[in-house]
Order: sequence, then structure tokens, then C-alpha cells
Amino acid sequence: MKKILLATAIAALSISAAQAYQVELNGGATYDSIDIPGGSSEVFGLGAGGTYYFNPVSGRSGPLAEAAFIQRASNVNASYSYSQNNDLDANRNNFNVGGEFYIPNSNFYAAASIGRTNDKVKGFKQVGVNDYSVQVGILPITNLLLTVGVAGLDTKNNDSTDPTISAKYLTKVGNNDVNLEGNARFGDNNDFYGISGDYYLDRTLSVGASFDLSTFNHADDDYAFGVNARKFIEENISVQGGVTVGKYANRDTYGLLVGGTYRF
Repeated sequence: MKKILLATAIAALSISAAQAYQVELNGGATYDSIDIPGGSSEVFGLGAGGTYYFNPVSGRSGPLAEAAFIQRASNVNASYSYSQNNDLDANRNNFNVGGEFYIPNSNFYAAASIGRTNDKVKGFKQVGVNDYSVQVGILPITNLLLTVGVAGLDTKNNDSTDPTISAKYLTKVGNNDVNLEGNARFGDNNDFYGISGDYYLDRTLSVGASFDLSTFNHADDDYAFGVNARKFIEENISVQGGVTVGKYANRDTYGLLVGGTYRF
């Protein structure tokens, strides 16, 4: 009997160790197209990022994609993306670093990020934009996060700081998990709104939808609808893809995304 109990304990510990991770790496490729007179303008992009969690994250309960949120795992993160528009001979580089902190033994949360975007068009001087955000939040009930904050842009000739709000709620619908998210940014002339949801068919597979809206004095609003899916083919490896359609500058757009994540 002791040997059986010992073997069971070792197996349980092995499973826990296999499910825990402290680093998450992700990468992806994008394709976007916007209608223009006589055809379309295409943008190709690549991106990569990583997150380091201060403590190991366990995926033993709930959807694997939501493990860090369920465990309230504080972290630091960084990302880089590059996109190229061959029609305009233009490219964009974006760098971003940030962090999330769940205050121990409390229901309070804080997050911050800073970034830099450089746009270059042949024949024009390179344009750089710095951006930043700060958020504070509270988790009033299990798996509900509400935040308020500010987000800003800083350019050579101008800067702006706008208030923001966001919410994230992981709950149950019947026997399945559902993740709901919303955010808004209120500018002097431009407002930004986003909502999204993910339905988990099981712990490893989700399908989702999103809607993003950008307004400029409520005239010629830009918007995008998206659908996506994500599958964990192993507990530490996932693949995902998505499609978006919408309007930008009163012109039709669509986009594709494929990506993957590795945890260890």
C-alpha cells in the first residue's frame, strides 16, 4: 500500500511539474489588405514576444490559455513587430516592454508599458512615436478584473494623454468557460473601443470573435470584425489563426493572422 501511495504521489508531482511554466514565447505573421483605386495595398508583418512570470504558472485547472490570469501571475514582457508595405515602399518597426503586477494578499492590480514605433516611407524623413500606458485595477470577484488608467503618445511636435478603462471576466456558460473582454480610450478627437470573447470547447480549444471601433469626431469611423481560433496541441504548445474584415479611411480592409506559443 505504501508503494502504491508513493507511486501515486510521484505521478501527481510529475504531472504538476509538466504543467508548470515560467516563460512564454510567441510569434506570428500577418497579412493586411486595403482597397485603393485600381486595386489594393498590401501589408505583410512579423512579430515576436516573450513573457517572464515571477513564479511558476500551473495549468492544472481552467482553460490553458487563461492559466496566468487564473493564477494572478505577475510578469514582465517584451515584444517586437515589423511590417512592410511594398506598394508605398514603407515599413514600420515597433518595440514594447511592460509588466503586470498582482499585489500579494489583496485584490489589487497594476500594469504599465512603454513602446516606440518608427515609420519610414521612401523619400520622407523617418517618423518616430513613443507610447505609454499605466493602469490600476481591482478583482472584486473571482476572475473579474476591472481597470482604469491613462495611455499616451509623444511625437516630435505633439503629445497626448487619454483616460482608459477595461474589463476582463472569465466565467462559465453551462459546463464551458467563456472569456469576455472590453476596453475603451477617450481622446480629445479620437475614441477607441474594443470588445472580444472566447468560448472554450474544452481546456485546449477556443473559438472567438472581436469588434474594434475607432472614431474621429464620429465621422468616417474605422472598424474591424474578427474571428479566431486557438488550439493547444500540447500543454505547452499552441497554434492560432484569425481573420478580420472592416473599414479604414472609408475603404474596405481584410486581414489574416497565424501564430504560435511555446511555454517552458
